[in-house]
Amino acid sequence: MMYTTLIQEAIMNWAATVSEFELVGYIKAVLEEFRESELQMVRSTLTFEARLSILHPEKAVSRPRPVPAEVGWWSAYPKEAIIAMDCEMVSAIIGQKNNGKPRCVQKAAKVSIASYEREIIYKRTIYHEPKSIYLTPIAKKLTGFSTQDFVTGTPVNVVQDEIRELFKGKLVVMIGCGSDFNALQMNKGNYDVFDLHEYFRKESGPIGLRSLVMHYFHVDIQKGIHDPDVDSMYTMRLFTEVYMKEKLQNPTEKNLRGSSRLFNEIPTVK
Repeated sequence: MMYTTLIQEAIMNWAATVSEFELVGYIKAVLEEFRESELQMVRSTLTFEARLSILHPEKAVSRPRPVPAEVGWWSAYPKEAIIAMDCEMVSAIIGQKNNGKPRCVQKAAKVSIASYEREIIYKRTIYHEPKSIYLTPIAKKLTGFSTQDFVTGTPVNVVQDEIRELFKGKLVVMIGCGSDFNALQMNKGNYDVFDLHEYFRKESGPIGLRSLVMHYFHVDIQKGIHDPDVDSMYTMRLFTEVYMKEKLQNPTEKNLRGSSRLFNEIPTVK
């Protein structure tokens, strides 16, 4: 019994010193290895500790941790677990229209992921056969792509596996994430994704990355060729330097991802 008590105290004391993110991740991994009898002991321990903390807080093994005044919903993740992703797309030919022109869908061409510190931690060009993609003059101007750029790329299934691994336990910040996930043929519902379009909206709809960066940082990031490295880094900068600060200035909203506010004052850059 004494040995069991020591284990219980060690568990509760450790739990009181780590972040919620670390605690949940550890618990998920450990519980998969437990037998039913061991799970029952854990449930009993946690129930006892909860009752003790409420009725006799001075006797509780773990003390309630002070919550910093300036925290938001994202504080469940340590900084190293917050990343930003951007994907550039290419028109992939899937057939032919009645007028003879190619029938296309958008597929991922290049993908970049930036860290919380806005360093590129992952980038890939995705393999496409030269004859399988359709590049209009406008697409070439915007992307800088040629049909030969993708012959040495990484197969999309490999990129998908690498991204899935990177996304484990992460908060993924994006803007207009639906099209990127569709192009990568991945399900965004499998990950914790925060789309900045949940916050930055006008009456007419969501505000594009280019317009937001021009408004807040006075930089036209998409005047020439679109670069996923640059776009992912500025997505993270918008999140940390604009979104987080504005949320913390409004205590009633700091635990809400979206907002009822409209940003009609931000001009659209075309």
